[in-house]
Amino acid sequence: SFDDSLVAMARKGPLARLVVASLALAFSSSRLLCFHACRTPSTCSTELTGHRPVTTGHWSPWGGGHRAVEPIPKSPKAWRKALPHDAVPVRQFLHLHRYLQIWRVHWIGPENLDRAGLRVTGMDTYAIVASVLLQVITGFYGSVPEPDDTDERLKYPNLHRLMYEGQMIFASVSVVCSTYTMVMFLLCKIYSVMALGMYKDVSYDLFQAATGRFRLRAFWSLIIAMHSFLVSFAMNLFTRIKGNRGLCFFFVGMMGIIPVVYDWQIIYQIAEKYVYN
Repeated sequence: SFDDSLVAMARKGPLARLVVASLALAFSSSRLLCFHACRTPSTCSTELTGHRPVTTGHWSPWGGGHRAVEPIPKSPKAWRKALPHDAVPVRQFLHLHRYLQIWRVHWIGPENLDRAGLRVTGMDTYAIVASVLLQVITGFYGSVPEPDDTDERLKYPNLHRLMYEGQMIFASVSVVCSTYTMVMFLLCKIYSVMALGMYKDVSYDLFQAATGRFRLRAFWSLIIAMHSFLVSFAMNLFTRIKGNRGLCFFFVGMMGIIPVVYDWQIIYQIAEKYVYN
């Protein structure tokens, strides 16, 4: 059994005893690695909402007969509070050996092609998203009709003209920003792959360090392009559906953009805290 194998491993030597002690620490402390999340209701939901999670009639294979459905946190502070902070110091300590690997790759080499491939794949993903957004915006840009001032259905002709010009401005900003993102990440990917393919690992590392600020600009350029496209799309509702109904649809579309941008902001904050810092 698993217990017998642990006992046998503990009798082999000091290193085996250290491994067994680490496993025992990990599996015995539920607050360190949050293994209790699948068995018992999490304490995070109690701290966020002030009451225990609601149990449903769904059977859980982890025991207890019923599975707890936890309330969803609503604010960025609640999301950050719900994350397993107790496990972070222990897990970071257990991953200290990564610094030795980073040092060996940086000074001795060769470059870890698996991790370098992940970075190149990330740049490729940004370029693909920007190119898809560019295609959508280009089709949207050409399909926006210019308002006809002689149309009797136009209840607010000046507002229609203003909305049309606003759509052109936001769509143009989105096209320029998405094009900048696509070309920048494609260039970074091409030269990174070229350096790795020519066994120039040091040149690859220097290129990544020198182009970091440009990749950051390209990322925020993509965010600006997406925001501009959403605003332009909401304004297009008013030009398509004329009159008071179109004005109502425009305000509804703008209100629908707010939670989307709000959720994106939560992801930015979590990534800034746990990925980049």
